[in-house]
Amino acid sequence: MKLLLGATLVASANAVKYYCAKIDPDSASGAKGYFSMSYGAGINAKFELDLDLSNFEGEASTCTIENSLTYHIHTTWAVSSASSAANAQCGPDFTSGHYDPSLACSAASEDIKDRCASLGRTGDNYPCNADDFASGNFAVCEQGDLSGKFGSLMGGDRFFTTSENDPWAPIPANYKASDDRANMWSSVVFHCKDDGSRLACADLVEQDEPCNSGNKKLRGGN
Repeated sequence: MKLLLGATLVASANAVKYYCAKIDPDSASGAKGYFSMSYGAGINAKFELDLDLSNFEGEASTCTIENSLTYHIHTTWAVSSASSAANAQCGPDFTSGHYDPSLACSAASEDIKDRCASLGRTGDNYPCNADDFASGNFAVCEQGDLSGKFGSLMGGDRFFTTSENDPWAPIPANYKASDDRANMWSSVVFHCKDDGSRLACADLVEQDEPCNSGNKKLRGGN
């Protein structure tokens, strides 16, 4: 019995969990794609994404989408009518700020007005950059600041794709569950790098099976 229980605990500890977001063009003003983050089996968290903005019809008047995008894990999802959205429905009232349990404290941190403020951190001198992060200086970045950790998404044809192994990923125990030391994380948001405006976003859904990545052939329209 003890051997069986031990084997069960090991299997449970090694089980892979997937957090999946689908960006549906019907609810996201023509944006289409997916974001997948997985944990387990003795590896760092891994995430991958494909995002097609070639048919995006949302507001982007001061944004050159072709240049680059930034993207982050945000703390909440409060769009009751859909699991993806665009523009105003990706705003602070619906997705709040960046997930930041280590209090790296950019101006967009969910904790900027309370926990960061209590440490005298205002967001004016947020030091996160991809070079420092790659050298192992993880704590300079918010755990939810994906583009800070790995660089902006580049896509000259409005098609963006990447995959990364993340040693400083959101903590699974905080998935849609805040505690005394950290806010929850719930959604992914894509921003225009030019002006920081929110273009598209989606709810992250936990599941035991790999995310449906059927949108991988976005260039071909499939």
